[in-house]
Amino acid sequence: MDPLYYKILHIAGIVWAFAAIGAVAIHAKNGGDKASNTSRGLVGASHGIALLLILVSGFGMIAKYGYGFPGWVIAKIGLWLVIGGLLVVPYKAPQSAKAIWVLIPVLGAVAAWLALARPF
Repeated sequence: MDPLYYKILHIAGIVWAFAAIGAVAIHAKNGGDKASNTSRGLVGASHGIALLLILVSGFGMIAKYGYGFPGWVIAKIGLWLVIGGLLVVPYKAPQSAKAIWVLIPVLGAVAAWLALARPF
């Protein structure tokens, strides 16, 4: 497959995952909890599918470009794990919702920097 398709799928997955996390963060910030979120199934499924898209397309690019597993790839896998766990944090600690709202673009910027600069 053309690497461009991997990149598009990767970015689409990131946007989708961040949208799901943002939706939960705003819901929790507005006083909502897991039980009151009528879109919980949709948000959870979206987050899971997005994480799968990120993972599959990321590994597709690793294979296509022959990167192997340098430090920046391992760091991006670590970020993927953090993004995977962020969905539940606003429900467990609603006071963290605002911080998560700010953290989401920071994580995106760090991931982009790792991919573009390949610092290690």
